[in-house]
Amino acid sequence: MKIKKAIVMNPPTGLFIRDDRCQAPAKWVSVLRMPLDLATIAATLRQADVEVRLVDYPAEQQTWEDLKEDIIKFKPDMVVISTTTPTIKNDLKVCKLVKNIDPDIVTVAKGAHVTIFDEKVMEEFPHLDICIRRESEIAAKEIVLKPWSDVLGLTFRKNGIVKRTPDRPFLKNLDELPFPARDLVNNKLYTRPDTGQPQTTIQSQRGCPARCIYCLVGAVSGYNINFRSPESVVEEIEECVNKYNIRDFYFRADTFTWDKEWTIKLCKLIVDKKMDIGWNCNSRVSTIDAERLEWMKKAGCWLIGFGVETGSNESLRKIKKGTTVEQAEVAIKLCKEYDMKSYLFFVIGLPWEKKEDVEATINFAKKLGGDFTEFNMAFPYPGTELYQIGIEQGLIREEDLYAGGTQHKSKLRTIFLSSEELDELRKKGEKGLLFSPSYIFRTISQIRSPKVFFNYMKYGTRLLVDLVQNKQ
Repeated sequence: MKIKKAIVMNPPTGLFIRDDRCQAPAKWVSVLRMPLDLATIAATLRQADVEVRLVDYPAEQQTWEDLKEDIIKFKPDMVVISTTTPTIKNDLKVCKLVKNIDPDIVTVAKGAHVTIFDEKVMEEFPHLDICIRRESEIAAKEIVLKPWSDVLGLTFRKNGIVKRTPDRPFLKNLDELPFPARDLVNNKLYTRPDTGQPQTTIQSQRGCPARCIYCLVGAVSGYNINFRSPESVVEEIEECVNKYNIRDFYFRADTFTWDKEWTIKLCKLIVDKKMDIGWNCNSRVSTIDAERLEWMKKAGCWLIGFGVETGSNESLRKIKKGTTVEQAEVAIKLCKEYDMKSYLFFVIGLPWEKKEDVEATINFAKKLGGDFTEFNMAFPYPGTELYQIGIEQGLIREEDLYAGGTQHKSKLRTIFLSSEELDELRKKGEKGLLFSPSYIFRTISQIRSPKVFFNYMKYGTRLLVDLVQNKQ
């Protein structure tokens, strides 16, 4: 069967960031990320002369009935589904729905979960034809062009028998990928949280040398960093500005600032071209300094996310973060000196933590004084060392991982604390931070326009309501 038409989708199973490594719930539309993987898959499928539709059903607030109608009307030959661990069991209900309409439609799933548990998933979901393991963009195109047995990184079903091809090597030259098919995306849905202006995602690097025990990066992108050329990144920015009128960007990279020379070169190109854009990125507290910050600021960076994780050097050692609390203090101090906003992420509920350990992390977050701070519960994603620890020590029930999931509800208890106790500690800590005079003052001082004020109020009100009503 020749594949001429395809639908690539985020299924209607909840607002989640589906970046494979990052599978966090997106609680508000203002913090949704553009479905970069799907848009790039769509672009590679077009290279194979496939007509493609891309639908982000949760972001579009569309239902299963809408999905069914799309299948009936568009008549695709292939459906590609982006999955997460918390939503996997509902995501793959799409396969049965599709096969009931036309049993010849090829059903494909991508994501970290199907990379780790490919054979288990194929057994549980008999209407699924193919799992793409690891990176998915080129594999999706090759499914159309080659016999499946010749495509690296596939687990597929043929005549009722499940087969596996060898792993696909991680793509070293990211410039080989086409720019995402943003013309298929409703770009207005993905916005910068403070201004509400359209914000898109650009992949700048893949992989990370750190081996944090809770992170999926090694499984999905590898432990070496593969970079795009700064020239290619700038060319994509120019397309976004000129073709789609988008001037705000999130650079997707596990550690955007890892290579100082690369970071500064990109910033200099943006400055030289007078691009007048705003952007944000992720960094490590150990890979930021005055020179990088100076160039990032000149090039339009307004926010940097840091995985600080914990207020204990011993815990940082145990999670193999490769950073220290002292480095975090220096990094946030530098950001303040350069008037750069910081978004700090902390993890609560590591297997060895006691009540005083959690409280120490919350107090350290208050001390650092980031512009935005988020406390996440440790989530033991399959494929991580944290998952293995949780299984071996009996700290998780595997079925809990597939119950919709949220990183604000504990799925992993510690040796000393129950999930309920951890949830209460997190809520208490977040309330204490939100109502602290210093946090309130910092937030108010950042407001520069009525629109920003409205967005901050909307975000803050929703957060407080959820905390009071115990929804988080």
